[in-house]
Formats: sequence, C-alpha cells, structure tokens
Amino acid sequence: MALFEAAFHHVGISVRDMEKTKDFYCNTLGFSVVWAHKERTGKPLQNVVGLPDAVMDISMLEGYGMRIELFKYIIPEGRDLGPVRQCDFGLIHIALKVKDARAVYAMLADKGVQFNSPPQDLRPGVVAVYLRDPEGNTIEIMENSVD
Repeated sequence: MALFEAAFHHVGISVRDMEKTKDFYCNTLGFSVVWAHKERTGKPLQNVVGLPDAVMDISMLEGYGMRIELFKYIIPEGRDLGPVRQCDFGLIHIALKVKDARAVYAMLADKGVQFNSPPQDLRPGVVAVYLRDPEGNTIEIMENSVD
C-alpha cells in the first residue's frame, strides 16, 4: 500500500566522463537528451544534493519509458569507490525490458559492448544479460513474458 501518491521519474548517476557516458546511452542504447545544463550551481541545488559550493553538468536522458539523469560534478570532484559487485550494498543495476534479449545482445555485441555472459534463461519466459556502461554501472537487458 502506497503511503502517498507518486510516480517514478528517473534514476540519477554520477559520472566521470559526461560526453562518453551520454554518447553510450544515446548512440549505443538509443536514449535521447531531454535537456542538458552546464555548470549548474546555486544554493537551492547545493542544499538538495547536500554539497555546499557544488557545481555540476547535468543531462536528462529519456528512452524506453524511463529517464536517466547524468551528473558530472565539477566541484567537488567525485571519488572512485572501486568496482561494485552485484552482491554489494546499494543500487546494483537498472533494467531495460525488451522483446528479444538475444537479438539486442547480438546488436550491442556488434557495437563492441562487453557483457558478463551471453543471455541466460533464468526461468521459463525470462531471459537476461548484464552489461556495463562506460562508468561501470550495470544494465540488465531482460526479456520477460511472464509478468
């Protein structure tokens, strides 16, 4: 039971390289740029993110019924937390539901995208494969005919 009326809007990802990551999501996965702001700053934004004096480039991408907001922090610079495994705590992946996971896998593999494995049949009607974006974030490509 929901406590209040709300709708999902976006996932935010902090990135090292805005242009490389934006290129991957747009030109490899097919997202489009909704808007982009260079060197955004100001007390309200700094208060929301909890980082006094923060300055950032922000791009909102849209595709497949979802939005991804990319942040490139100029001030302060982000820290590299090292590789994250799927069993580590926190956000571990985002998923794109597709009609044919094997066909999407083949198309992306032809573009040089690296995967953990070929598509796997997880249970009847569910096929999944994981890839990583240029920042190391995991994206699941899933075919699901049972939900």
